Amino acid sequence: MECFLHARAQETVHGGLMVLVTPGYLADTPPSHTLANVTYQILGSCLIDMARKGVVNEEKIDSFNVPIYYVCPRELEDVVEQNGCFSIEIMEHLPTMMESDTISKNSKHVRAIMEGLFMQHFGEEILDELFDLFHTKVKEQDSVLE
Repeated sequence: MECFLHARAQETVHGGLMVLVTPGYLADTPPSHTLANVTYQILGSCLIDMARKGVVNEEKIDSFNVPIYYVCPRELEDVVEQNGCFSIEIMEHLPTMMESDTISKNSKHVRAIMEGLFMQHFGEEILDELFDLFHTKVKEQDSVLE
């Protein structure tokens, strides 16, 4: 983030503004209860189900890692302050809405983001089954995604 902010400082005109939209979580929410982590837990359970059926090799699952980090507001404030090139004028939390009528759209959104990683590691042949199973599980567990 330090490198990113430094590079943007070189590009931004004096007095200019930058809008930064980043995935994160509220400070009072344990990271394990965030929408992102719950989503990854459901994806992981889909892979485990597919391994039990013999569709995916367990060793491939064990070697799969998605190094994603979600920041809380205080961490972002600290990084911006340490950088010294910017100040935070407004910081807002944009709520994630996982309403039942948007579950299909959200499942497609997750597929669009994650499909390349899964295809590269597990192969293209599992994608439809994986994301169909994911969609089904999200529908079943929609209360934990609110």
